[in-house]
Amino acid sequence: MSVTKRFNRDWLINQIKLNSVAIVSLLTAIFGFTYNTWSAHQNEVNQNMRVASFEVLKNLGELQTVVNYAHYAEDKSRGHPIDGWKHATMVRDLSRLLTPEAAKEGQVLFVEWERDWEKLESDDQSESRLSAQITKTRQAVLSTIDRLE
Repeated sequence: MSVTKRFNRDWLINQIKLNSVAIVSLLTAIFGFTYNTWSAHQNEVNQNMRVASFEVLKNLGELQTVVNYAHYAEDKSRGHPIDGWKHATMVRDLSRLLTPEAAKEGQVLFVEWERDWEKLESDDQSESRLSAQITKTRQAVLSTIDRLE
């Protein structure tokens, strides 16, 4: 007989039978730990998206207020178009944390704002385009919130 023993199949099966509880316990612990880690990560992602969504909605409301006061009331204390930049920028930046659809709409809103903010007080088309894009962005963000678990 050689120094190296041949593989003994019966011995392996016997060891598995004798240690089956330990093996099942180990597999259960590994699975539980893996699931727990995944679940914690998913909860954090959802929480971050939820907070970002609410912040985007808040900024969209404030941007709509700037648009309305600048165009309809011509009230520079409440609706100065320069104040809209901070809201448009915040929407663009935070919407990137959401779904691709919301990120796209946030970017489009920023581009629309960049194009129309100077004409907002006097041009009905500028107000219409901005208000419509604010609504589209809001819908994309609300859709993101609806999809969260």
